Amino acid sequence: MDAAERALRVLKQQEEEARRRLQELEGFRQEYRDRLVHSVAGGMRIHMMRDYHAFLAKIEQAIRHQTEAVKETHGRWEVAHKQWLAERQKVKAYEVLAERHHKRELHRAERRDQRLTDEHAAKAVLHRNGADP
Repeated sequence: MDAAERALRVLKQQEEEARRRLQELEGFRQEYRDRLVHSVAGGMRIHMMRDYHAFLAKIEQAIRHQTEAVKETHGRWEVAHKQWLAERQKVKAYEVLAERHHKRELHRAERRDQRLTDEHAAKAVLHRNGADP
């Protein structure tokens, strides 16, 4: 169970890291779009505009790739989470069975102790009355 929990934490960290990278790329894209708009408003040569558009296309491609990475890491986390839940459910079932067993054994021990106490009391009464056990 501990290994499954550790694996789940590692997968969650990987997913969060992938999301963080995606957010960085999206922020970078927005920054470059803003620069392009500002540069075009101030006048820009055609080859510079082509370079900006080419670079934005590369950023878009990186964003698509990173979006897939986020989906993939989230999918791996979901699979591991389902496995962890199943394992946890098994452990809980074993704990319930162990608790039932413990209660049955405790009840048996109490009955045995009560029987011994009753036998001892009966022998004491018989001994007081002068009868042989």
